[in-house]
Parts: sequence; C-alpha cells; structure tokens
Amino acid sequence: MKDPLIAPLPAAANSATEQVYQALYDAVISLELPPGSKVSEAEIARRLDVSRQPVRDAFFRLSKVGFLSIRPQRATLITRISKKAVQDAVFTRIALEVECLREAMRNLTPADVNALKTNLASQEAALANPDPARFHALDEALHEKLCQIAGHPHAWVLIQEQKAHMDRVRYITLSAERRHKVLGEHGALLSAIIEGDAAKAEERLRSHIGAIHQTLDEARAQNPDFFEDEA
Repeated sequence: MKDPLIAPLPAAANSATEQVYQALYDAVISLELPPGSKVSEAEIARRLDVSRQPVRDAFFRLSKVGFLSIRPQRATLITRISKKAVQDAVFTRIALEVECLREAMRNLTPADVNALKTNLASQEAALANPDPARFHALDEALHEKLCQIAGHPHAWVLIQEQKAHMDRVRYITLSAERRHKVLGEHGALLSAIIEGDAAKAEERLRSHIGAIHQTLDEARAQNPDFFEDEA
C-alpha cells in the first residue's frame, strides 16, 4: 500500500489533538487511509511531527465515531464500512436536519439567503476541480449552515458523530456526474427555502439525504473490500 499523503501539521490555535483528529478524519473520509488498513501511533506521530499523546487521544476519538478498531496487542485498523451504520446515519440525519430546516425557514434573513447562495456558487465553481474534496467540504458547509440558521449548531455536531460511515460512501460515489446531480439537488432545496415552501423543501431534503440508499449498493459492488461482510 502506498504511504498516505498526510502532511506535517502547521502551527495553529487548535490543540494538537484536534489537529491530529481532523487530519486523520479527513484522510479516512477521502480514503487516503482506506478501510482495512493498519495504522500505528508511532508512525502517525512521525508523519504529523507531533508527540504520541495527541495521536493516542485522536485514535480514541476516531474509535468512538466508528473509524478505528483498537484491539489490545493487535494492530489498529481503519474499520470497514458498515451498511447498517450508513442506514442508521441516514435516519439520524433526516430526523435532525428536517427539524433544523423547519426552524431555519422561520429564522431566515436576507443575509442567510446570500450566504447560502454564495455557498451554492462556490459548489458550482468546484465542479471544475477533478478532486472532489473541495466540493465535499462545501456540501458539508451548506448543511451545517442550515443548522446554524436554525439556531441549533449543536445538531450538526451530533450529525457528524453519527455519519462517519456514510461520509465514506458519499466520497466513494462523488464522481463528476454525481457532483453535478448533488449541485442540482442543493439548488432545488435552496429554491424551495427561498420560496418559503416548507413542504417542498422538506421533501427535497429527505430525497437528497436518502439518495445514498441508491448509491450504497453500487459503492459496495465496486469496492467490496471496503465493506463489512453483511453476514
């Protein structure tokens, strides 16, 4: 397996643990650290140019979101994707984000509309980049912004804790064609929000989040080694 492209961490205001956690989280989501691969505290600490303690703390957090399997006296592994965990994440996202959408539509200001439109324009610009990372980040930011407008930013924190397995499937299937489709879904959602049509907006949000049910089997068929054995 090729060495993962995890660069040393820059100086920042965030704690070393937070930086290590985010760097590893991003590497798992982007499949730079693919499912089933081995990781070690010593090697990650060397690559990120930090001590082993923040790596140990980050490993613990990653195990809690389902990304790492830490086993005494055995190699620490990046977990394989669980279909059940993806389905659970879809349920959680829809439950929380629909409620946030309702609140956001009641709270919406012209400044909020401009922020959402700016995000959508940035997504469109990101389509020209063959690397899906920028588009994925903007996708996340749009959904997070709706939670913020709703006055419930903590809801996004809860969602992030639940959707780790789901995010890997999203990344696997985020082809150029899929990105164009997602952009269209976001545009349709934003149009319903601006029109004040709560029923239409909710329907479009549910369809958008639930679309992963259609791509999940495709992702598994194309990358069977990335997934847990359903049995």
